Amino acid sequence: MDRRQATRLSKFLSLVLRHRPDDYGLEMDDRGSVDLNDLVDVLVAEDILADGAEEDLRELIEDSERQRFAIENGRVRALYGHSARVHLSFPEHEPPDQLFHGTTSEEARRIRDEGLLPEDRAHVHLSGTREEAMSVGRRHTDFPILLEIQTRVARDAGVRFTQASGVIWLSNAIPLEAIQFPEMADEPEPAPRAAYVPPAPRPAPPRMAAPIATSPAAETSAVRVVDAEEDGEFKRRTRKKGGRRR
Repeated sequence: MDRRQATRLSKFLSLVLRHRPDDYGLEMDDRGSVDLNDLVDVLVAEDILADGAEEDLRELIEDSERQRFAIENGRVRALYGHSARVHLSFPEHEPPDQLFHGTTSEEARRIRDEGLLPEDRAHVHLSGTREEAMSVGRRHTDFPILLEIQTRVARDAGVRFTQASGVIWLSNAIPLEAIQFPEMADEPEPAPRAAYVPPAPRPAPPRMAAPIATSPAAETSAVRVVDAEEDGEFKRRTRKKGGRRR
């Protein structure tokens, strides 16, 4: 399976297993898994993969570095990223003392006012390492903000955690008292817009003096006068030369 096919398959699995299983007639259990054979039938019917798609499906899932999906006991599920319309019941796990969340500066300021909320997803997504959190944040900005989650404080406030993969953790909303924010510079006030100044009109090109019009008759007359004077002078010179020779 080439890269283009793998990308198409991964996007379709995300759509079906994270957001819209019902649209394709798939029955999902409370862990978010569907029957493997039923999913293969959907992939073939939607022309995502040809017959014998199970081998390609297993290859994509098992070779993925990000561990987005899993096959367990003849069933397939997305490990994280579910939207709020997919209601799941994950078992609770005890998290490490700190988890991390990478985000944009704009979102960090909103979180500083409201806490860390799932928004349109079923869960808040957290990372087990700083590096993973920064990698997630760089998908949205070149300068991600790293938030540190104090899980003991969060659990005391009633937050439940579950581990979706080796580096991804899920939870319900994280209250402000459990979040440590880095120092963030205040947003600079936007510079006032300069008033519009229309461009200066271009100077008109200098006007050329119109040539003096002369009639054809005048031009002809001038030529004739000059010709006559030159002809008389020539004759006088000729007569003088002729007289000297005699």
